[in-house]
Amino acid sequence: MPTEAENICCLEIPQVRSRLQEADEVPCMTQHPGFQPVCLNVYTLQMAGHVLRAEYGPSRLRRIHRRCRHLAYRTFVGWYWDYLGCKIWVVIPACVVLHIRQEFPEDEGHYAGFRLSFG
Repeated sequence: MPTEAENICCLEIPQVRSRLQEADEVPCMTQHPGFQPVCLNVYTLQMAGHVLRAEYGPSRLRRIHRRCRHLAYRTFVGWYWDYLGCKIWVVIPACVVLHIRQEFPEDEGHYAGFRLSFG
């Protein structure tokens, strides 16, 4: 990951570590049995998009992979931290980010990365 803040293991985050304990002998969040259906399943992400659209209005993200990546990050955060509010951001573990980027790659390979909230 490009910055020190983004280069964090899932085992270093208490909320993620406690979720890992739900699944026996899972060494990484990306291997948790709930990760694929919650964060990578296109139909789950479509539903998350409908919920967000009802709450916040239409998405400005037009490219399908960019929209799916954004929704995958949001569903992961919601799965672990519940609702944080619009101005509270958390760093997503590097393993999760890389897995989501593999599943929904950017055409040119340029990613924004983590940005601090200014709220």
